[in-house]
Amino acid sequence: DTDEKGPPLIVLSHGLGLTQDSGLSPFVRSFVEAGFAAFTFDYATFGWSAGWPRHQVKPERHLADLQASLSYIRNASNHLQDVVDTNHIGLWGTSMGGGHVLRAAAMDSEIRAVVASVPHVKSAFESVLRTIQRDPAVASVGLVKIAGALIKYGLHQLLYGATTYVPLHGPPMSAAMMQNPGDDEGYGSLIEEPARDVGWTNLASVGSIIPTLLYRPLNTVHNITAPTLLIAAQFDTLCPAADSEAAFGRMNPRTTKLVTLKNATHFSVYNGELLERSVTEMVEFYKAHL
Repeated sequence: DTDEKGPPLIVLSHGLGLTQDSGLSPFVRSFVEAGFAAFTFDYATFGWSAGWPRHQVKPERHLADLQASLSYIRNASNHLQDVVDTNHIGLWGTSMGGGHVLRAAAMDSEIRAVVASVPHVKSAFESVLRTIQRDPAVASVGLVKIAGALIKYGLHQLLYGATTYVPLHGPPMSAAMMQNPGDDEGYGSLIEEPARDVGWTNLASVGSIIPTLLYRPLNTVHNITAPTLLIAAQFDTLCPAADSEAAFGRMNPRTTKLVTLKNATHFSVYNGELLERSVTEMVEFYKAHL
């Protein structure tokens, strides 16, 4: 039985540009206290993982890193089955990592349960269009700066074969990849000293911009067979609740649950009462399905 095989395992996939040393502890602790095991990893070019140039946000490569983690866990020669139940694996992801776990589950019928918190579902290009509609004057300044960064990147690649960088997060009207109101402070609050100790800096390669703009997990959510919990934030501007609702509408309603946290923003779900509520939903869901 499960007790003889060890606890079910939850694999955690973090958000854009984040490492396993930043912001995952409350979730890992809650899952372990509830009787599950937890597995975290860093995407290639981030944190403890290898890869050069550093800080490349390439969603398809990050998805491959998640799938490589699953292959490692399931490989009998690694003997993880001696301490955890490798036949009962759940996925957890937040923000862009939420999109990754939805993509992975759509291609892996052996996944037993999925939790996607404030997930990246539609493309970042669609998010940019929404920002333009909401505040065209502010958005246009940021777009001009990002366009300039892309031109500079192209020239450096052509002349020197080198990459250039933009901030991962910053204030509105900057060249940052995330620059909606509240993004700079919210993202920054997740960064912990252990991440900085292994080289995390507020930078992403400019070559990350186009792949991120085109990444759209919504296209494959209809293929997910595992029970799935979607947690949305009512006032999320990065990954709007409407996007999670769109994903829910394409998924099996008998095995999919959508919870929308009232008065929540994208980054407020990682703290305080909203964190407690979302973790409670997650643990109950895993206990029921994993």
